[in-house]
Amino acid sequence: MGVIQLLDAQTADKIAAGEVIERPLSVVKELVENSIDAGSTLIETEIKDGGVSLIAVRDNGSGMAKEDLTMAFMRHATSKLRNINDLNNLHSLGFRGEALASIAAVSQIEMTSALHGSLHGHKISLTLGSVPVVTELAATGGTNIEVKNLFYNIPARRKFLKAPAYESGLIGELLTKYALGHPEIRFRLISNRKVVFDTANMHSTEERISYFYGADMVPMIIKVPRVEFAPKRFLEMYLLREEVSRNNRAQELFFINGRVIKSTALNNALEEGYHTLLGKGRFPVALVKLELPGDEIDVNIHPAKLEIKINDFEPVKQAIIMYVRDALWQAAISKNAFLPEKYRPKTEDKTPYTAKVINITETSSTAETAVNLEPRQTESVKMKETPLKESVRAEKIENFDHTYPKLPEIKKKLAAEEEMRERRESIAEKAEETVELPIKKSAKNAPQETFKQDSMFMETPSQAANKAENVAVLKTPPKKEFKVKDVTSLSLIGQLNNSFILAQNKDGLFIIDQHTLHERILYEQFKKTVEEKEIISENLLLPVMVNLTPKEESTLILCIIELRDLGFVIEEFGERSYLIRAIPQGLPKDMDLKALLLDLLADLEAEKNITPAVLKENLINQTACKGAVKANAHLTTEDMLTLLSRLDQVENAHTCPHGRPIFYKISMSELYAIFKRGSYHE
Repeated sequence: MGVIQLLDAQTADKIAAGEVIERPLSVVKELVENSIDAGSTLIETEIKDGGVSLIAVRDNGSGMAKEDLTMAFMRHATSKLRNINDLNNLHSLGFRGEALASIAAVSQIEMTSALHGSLHGHKISLTLGSVPVVTELAATGGTNIEVKNLFYNIPARRKFLKAPAYESGLIGELLTKYALGHPEIRFRLISNRKVVFDTANMHSTEERISYFYGADMVPMIIKVPRVEFAPKRFLEMYLLREEVSRNNRAQELFFINGRVIKSTALNNALEEGYHTLLGKGRFPVALVKLELPGDEIDVNIHPAKLEIKINDFEPVKQAIIMYVRDALWQAAISKNAFLPEKYRPKTEDKTPYTAKVINITETSSTAETAVNLEPRQTESVKMKETPLKESVRAEKIENFDHTYPKLPEIKKKLAAEEEMRERRESIAEKAEETVELPIKKSAKNAPQETFKQDSMFMETPSQAANKAENVAVLKTPPKKEFKVKDVTSLSLIGQLNNSFILAQNKDGLFIIDQHTLHERILYEQFKKTVEEKEIISENLLLPVMVNLTPKEESTLILCIIELRDLGFVIEEFGERSYLIRAIPQGLPKDMDLKALLLDLLADLEAEKNITPAVLKENLINQTACKGAVKANAHLTTEDMLTLLSRLDQVENAHTCPHGRPIFYKISMSELYAIFKRGSYHE
């Protein structure tokens, strides 16, 4: 007798359901896509306990007749395909005919539906192994499906679900994507009888971006209108400027023919368009909508229908890259005029200023001169002997001594102090430039110019200024010596490229990464205060408001106690809006707290099977990393000495919490060997 036998229907249904229905999110996705296919303009989703106790999806779509109700729950029953050829011309999101049968196999389900214009509708109740019951009742046009007790008959699957807040967040994230991708449909989400979001009266993508990401994002939106980049191939995009980014790809949204898609190839194409505009580890926020011929795509790869294959992807890739780059370039031309103040780049003209003398004439014992400050383009200062024009601002210089005033004096007289940035003045001082312009009264003698520099290589002032900017060496190094653990008699030299602290002792040169240094200090400080429960919070003068997506909100709710233990005080402030009122002592108050919180939540979302202990450790790690001083940040002498003195008090002064080194030592012996000076002897 053979050992192979046919499985019974219930066992086969449970196995098949395992591929289609992985968690409550899968149920919501299948039901919402059915509602979209039915032409709905209103889709309301209600969940309880993260979708385990209840998932209800109500729409005003086309509805179903009585005969279709029972047929809809048969496996491989669908209204969207008739034969294999229809797979090459799909216009619907669903087509496999597996979703309702799979949901019914792992839950208790009721569905009520009525055709528009009908005086009544029908209701069907299903439980695995029982006979379907169909009843007639009064109903309006559309469909209402209620899924209860998900995985009640598969305890192992229910056991591996995460916390209800996390499952709710996944559902909220999916519906947010569909709400952004289908602005013609009103989406409403209710969780545990509380309205999470409702897109009523929001009929444009821009309005919905503002609703989900915050009103301050509106000036950051760059719209690429629907364009036909190839015959019967269309592209539409909503990009956020490079000033807005995330630390993962969660906010890179892609739709192909109205379907939410996950595609690494599309991610790479979008990020290539932002190339050089975003830092390492940062990702754009964007919505990309593609319309492609049905015979060029294959959705029938996985039952979840999230993956897709595009037959000829190269033209699609190049179109995305080209239009993203062009849109960002066009927006960059005038962006500073429209950006909110906090997003405007704080640029500084690093070119040293000098005096340009124009239109000099002589009047008896004094001379009237007109001067203007502008960036130096060359190392020469030109003089013109043309008559003074009335339109040129002139200044009378009393007791003119034939020597043109030095640059600092001209700045003081002719420019407002706010225009002379401290950085520019310090660069000019480091260059130690003096300019003398001997002016003789004789018209026959041509004006001359002389540069006096202390450089042995006769560098130009601009070259000297650039060098001074890269290495900020202390003019008078502090006499106080300090130690870090077993490294003694250290003295501070200065800062290299605004990223590294330089120190020395008789043994050699020490290069210290300022970010990893500060990160280690903050990490041990936060960890100690949490363990000893001596948290100190610093109140903000002005609270910071943060708008969260549903998934971010669920993550925040999940870890709100741990955040409070670290010193964050965060309060609810309306629908998916929160106020940061206080931060842990030690974090700089002028840092971007909104970006800090969003990055923290994104990192926590990515964690698998997180426990309270792991959650707290991750929060400490991430808060220390995000709160530490970054590379390319100027530090004062006091800042550097404070950091180094505090590093001596930590337990591990060698690496940051992520394992990156803090110190790098170049010994005197190594330096002697490099410069071929023989052996080093103290």
